[in-house]
Amino acid sequence: MRIAFDVDGVFTDIEKYQLTRGKKYFKNIPEENLKLDEYDVEEIFNVSHKERNKFWTKYIFDYCIKEPMRKDASITLNKLHEEGHEIYIVTGRVHTLEKGFVGALFRKMLIDWLKKNNIPYEKIIYCNEKGSEVDKLEAIKNNQIDVLIDDKRENINSASKITNVLCYDALYNQDCLGKNITRVHNFNEIYHQIQILSQKTSFIKKTPEEIEDLTTEEKIEYFKNLKKYYQTLPYDDERIKKEEKTYLKCVKIGKKMFNLAFKPMVFNKEFIPSNNGYIIASNHNNYYDQFPIIAALNDDQAIHFLTATKMLALKRGNFYMKTGVIPVDRNDKNDRARANDELKKILLHDGNIGIFPEGRTNRNEDFLLEFHPGAVSTAQITGCPIVPVAVNDHYKKKDGTLCVRFGEPFYVLPTDDILEKTEYLKQTIGKLKQENIDYEKEETKKLIK
Repeated sequence: MRIAFDVDGVFTDIEKYQLTRGKKYFKNIPEENLKLDEYDVEEIFNVSHKERNKFWTKYIFDYCIKEPMRKDASITLNKLHEEGHEIYIVTGRVHTLEKGFVGALFRKMLIDWLKKNNIPYEKIIYCNEKGSEVDKLEAIKNNQIDVLIDDKRENINSASKITNVLCYDALYNQDCLGKNITRVHNFNEIYHQIQILSQKTSFIKKTPEEIEDLTTEEKIEYFKNLKKYYQTLPYDDERIKKEEKTYLKCVKIGKKMFNLAFKPMVFNKEFIPSNNGYIIASNHNNYYDQFPIIAALNDDQAIHFLTATKMLALKRGNFYMKTGVIPVDRNDKNDRARANDELKKILLHDGNIGIFPEGRTNRNEDFLLEFHPGAVSTAQITGCPIVPVAVNDHYKKKDGTLCVRFGEPFYVLPTDDILEKTEYLKQTIGKLKQENIDYEKEETKKLIK
């Protein structure tokens, strides 16, 4: 597993440090006025931001250099590292992102402190102290973190939507409850909880070559366990439902407008599954290809299209995200893996996805580009059907009739060869594409007559 540890509040008892030093520094403030359920000195002692900064100017080097590590932290992390887990340090500690001498100094102090306390790690990720919850979320996504250990309320709540979180107990995070959040009080408990999580997600993925060497019975058992593995991964159900709700609202209006403007011909609509949990796989002529497909689908079924991250830079990018697209940077191996995991989780939670196996637009009507195997491998793992679709590139009225043609859904069995099924998908969509071309020719003949 990939395990990310926060520093301040996890490795250190910052709650105790601020309270102890703060009582000495702000000695005129009565103890009964202290807000013990707040995280920062400023809120705890109800002082100005200026006074807070004066406090940390006095104590920051003492804290960064001399503050002891929590009991059993070193033993626990070394044990986890020896067992094969990857350790990441993810911190929003002050000044560590700054350039120049100050930034270099604070990064060195942290590295030296970790070394002094014998803490093993693969990587230190420095986040912005202000709004660190956002930066940490991105760090977790980009590094495919399986479990985060943190103490700060914002980080815990946001991260729990996409991964497992161990909440290090403190007075200021008592309201951190819910799905994927487990409260811990010491490093022995951290180790125990990671053992539990590790057992749930201990499934080891095999390479295509290793799968090929399995017997028929072994392949069936392997994909059965692989499906269970994906079902154990954290799933941001709240976010997905919100995006699907927005999608359905937009479709209700947009579908009528699209059909009125483009008057698309839809063939074989009866092939669209009545139940959720299917994969739409289409050729890709134009950036607009998802719209005629969406217009042809059932009104009550949301679909999440796999979308290149560059599309999100467009003016409509923000709208795309709100309606549930799954962004992917195809040049980034880690991001491809994240996106593929997201697609599988959506399908296994009764959602629908849309994929363009060509991977990029292809405006040539005579042939299809080489298909990526992602749609087929996803279908094999989840047990969900693939619905092939062909769309022609007629978004201008003068070009001809815009056609959307569905093919019969098919399943990919655990024993099926991925490359063979990918080729089958390509040929099927190629036939549907040719049927659209033949239809256009017949319509042209009718007009001539």
